[in-house]
Amino acid sequence: MRRSARTATRLGAYVASAALAVSGSLLAVPAANAVAHDPIGRDQGATWLAGQLRAGLMHYPDTGFGAYDDYGLSIDTAFALKSVGGHDREVASVTTAIADNLNKYITGEAFGDTGSSYAGAVAKAAVLAQETGADPTSFGGVNLITRLEARVSSAAPIAGRLEDASTYGDNANTLGQAFASRSLDTASSSKASDVTNFLLKQQCSSGYFRLAFTADKTAANQSCLDGTDAPDTDATAVAVLQLQSQSANSRVSTAIDSARAWLVGQQKSDGSFGGGTSTEDSNANSTGLAALALGDTDASERAAQWLRARQATHYDDCDKLATQRGAIAYDDAALANGRTNGITTGSTDQWRRTSAQAVPALAYLPVDTTPSAPVLDDPGGYLKARTRHVVTASGVASGDLLCLSGTGAAVQGTATGSTWRGTVILPAGTATRVYTVRNADGRADTQAVKVLGQVNLSVLRSRYKVKRSRVVTATVRRLAPGEWSRILYKGKLVRSGKASSTGTFSARFKVGRATGRQTIVGYGQFADIRRGTAVVRVVR
Repeated sequence: MRRSARTATRLGAYVASAALAVSGSLLAVPAANAVAHDPIGRDQGATWLAGQLRAGLMHYPDTGFGAYDDYGLSIDTAFALKSVGGHDREVASVTTAIADNLNKYITGEAFGDTGSSYAGAVAKAAVLAQETGADPTSFGGVNLITRLEARVSSAAPIAGRLEDASTYGDNANTLGQAFASRSLDTASSSKASDVTNFLLKQQCSSGYFRLAFTADKTAANQSCLDGTDAPDTDATAVAVLQLQSQSANSRVSTAIDSARAWLVGQQKSDGSFGGGTSTEDSNANSTGLAALALGDTDASERAAQWLRARQATHYDDCDKLATQRGAIAYDDAALANGRTNGITTGSTDQWRRTSAQAVPALAYLPVDTTPSAPVLDDPGGYLKARTRHVVTASGVASGDLLCLSGTGAAVQGTATGSTWRGTVILPAGTATRVYTVRNADGRADTQAVKVLGQVNLSVLRSRYKVKRSRVVTATVRRLAPGEWSRILYKGKLVRSGKASSTGTFSARFKVGRATGRQTIVGYGQFADIRRGTAVVRVVR
């Protein structure tokens, strides 16, 4: 990808994080931007995500532990598809499916957690309802706003803090708090201010937000402490995105600016971001979230380029990701594994979660103002079957990822200049073989290659008995039209040239004075695999 050009576009609202134990991911406020970008990665990613849904849900078949539906990931997917646009039907199907299964998502009643209510899941479902035009006060038969308000503590020193009701403990954290801040503010809840204030306490003076709340709910200090609480990219990005709708509040606006400044300082030289303490290495989840939080900036463009380089593209038409175009790998190792083994039962969940979080950030992918388009050189004439053939593509640019496909071929490579060469083994048989070269964005060229396979040619002579010094005509048949041919008599060339449009080639010659059986040999273009003989008897 080379230098970018800018035009107007808009980025929809979305954010997600696998770190949220129950809820899964969060939705962000849409924000206008003024940078034009290439929609190819975003659109391909959304198409892949939409294709993963089954009746509005991310379903996982029984692999020995029972089949199940992942409701949180299904909502993540709806948020991603809504941000991209053009997938209203799929977003509506998710909304309906979540409403129909709401209690399985916001409570643990289905697996014995009696009386439970999970704050993050409730808030997330509320935002889904709000963002899709459903009524959060009557969604799946539940008033999600009052249910969420009931999970907000009013006791000092944790006033405004979310709390789960669960026999398994309280797993509420900063991600869910941010989501609740958004949903309750949208609903004009009386609890919104307290929830937002407690969320802002989770920001350290350096600008980042921590993930976990203070374990001791009775401790006087419930705030983030630099040097004590570990920074978390995902939590910081989520907080920024959820707080955007309240940016008119000067305190909130200051918090957003501080968080964004911290995020900029965390970006790696290649454009990627790491996550929290357990996900410090570059990964697509954190990179996608950070890019969205930073908005329309050079940093988000570089992040989008990093994401695009880890997305299944037309380059992967030549490997095991050929049917998964648009999916985004978690990291380099996941991409390499996918290209070798495909997206397996064991890796499906990671690919789905990563793509749901990263696809919306591809809205910032810069436009390539000087796109290359590969052109295959014409090899000319016939080629020999079962031999190596070097296919040459011109019109490429250094760094272009290329896939050469065709009969018996799946060759990948990276251009290092304005031409690229890929080697294929031409299959057996006489046929026209078609080869196509594509770059990652799908710009392609196709070339038909005429291939000659092994054949026993038929050599006919005008007569069997020929008086010496007389003329005989030999005709070679079963040639390809225009094939270069030769006819030899007694080991000497009598004529060479191209076969007719019907695949024949003839020569008239004197048989000489020597009597006895004499051999006529007809050759095609490749003498070792295309040959035929006939005999004449020269008499006095």
